[in-house]
Amino acid sequence: MRLVVLGGTRFVGKAICQAAYRRGYDVVVFNRGKSGPPPRGALAVRGDRTTIADLRALARMVDDRGGADIVIDPACYAPSHALMSARILKDVASSYAVISTITAHKDWPSQPVDAASPTYDTAITEGPNTNMALYGRLKAGVERAVAAIYGEMNTLVLRPGVVLGPFEDLGRLPDYLRRAAQGDFVMGGDSARAFQYVDVRDLAEFTLLCAETGRPGAFDVVTARASHTWGDLASALTATTGGTPVFVDDERLLAAGVEPWRGLPLWLPQDSEHAAVFDVDGGMAQDSGFVARPLQQTVADTWSWLQEEGPDWQPTSRAAVTGLDPDVEKALLAQV
Repeated sequence: MRLVVLGGTRFVGKAICQAAYRRGYDVVVFNRGKSGPPPRGALAVRGDRTTIADLRALARMVDDRGGADIVIDPACYAPSHALMSARILKDVASSYAVISTITAHKDWPSQPVDAASPTYDTAITEGPNTNMALYGRLKAGVERAVAAIYGEMNTLVLRPGVVLGPFEDLGRLPDYLRRAAQGDFVMGGDSARAFQYVDVRDLAEFTLLCAETGRPGAFDVVTARASHTWGDLASALTATTGGTPVFVDDERLLAAGVEPWRGLPLWLPQDSEHAAVFDVDGGMAQDSGFVARPLQQTVADTWSWLQEEGPDWQPTSRAAVTGLDPDVEKALLAQV
């Protein structure tokens, strides 16, 4: 297969390129060259996806190489940028895959969702916006922009839940691992509460499986409903680092000024607004070949990667977690 990956040097895009290399695919990565070296085996083309001339030069190069089977767009959240890239690459690539997000569903996280649940009605011409609170809305616009050019039968939309694994640039699982490695560490809420995620490598494998089989449509890509709990995540952290989890209820966390989701990663208070945060039905993806590796493997492999990076590693994503303040965590642990 011949792929064009817009980006390809960070987290999801990197995992897709690594999986494509293992398959022996012909991969072209298009980026500005500012986020790391090109993936192994890929042809790097330098350019800015927001510049028409750069996209046209990419299209000419891809056409000269015989065209591409699919464009994979892992990180775009400006509908206008997606619209432009889809228009320019339409004649040289037969299909287009958008890595979106379950937050594109307008009812999430207050209600359970599945692949058929409605998404935000975002204009496909909307430009870039740095307000990450609008991320899901903008991703919905990206989905719609690509489909407007490629049509439903040539557009693949993958909506992952929480993406974890090696090379994570948001710092969510690394935050837990680092705190767990120091001994007692705070986790939020109830150990029996449901937990869903997707390993970045499993997301990459499913993306390429869909590309190989020419499968269009939209898929919510997460582990199975009720297959994991927060207690399972805690056990995996303990098995990996030896740390001891301490579950602190929502009321005490909020009283201590802990910021949900970004302050204590992946934790949201269990109220009506967030009742279904980990209640996503990924059955359509599972029926279509998505396979999730064990949670323990995801945690252990992320820890191995983090140790290789060293103590100075910091997340680079603009949506990176701020993390739990050490003094706040110490005070919460002292109350147990």
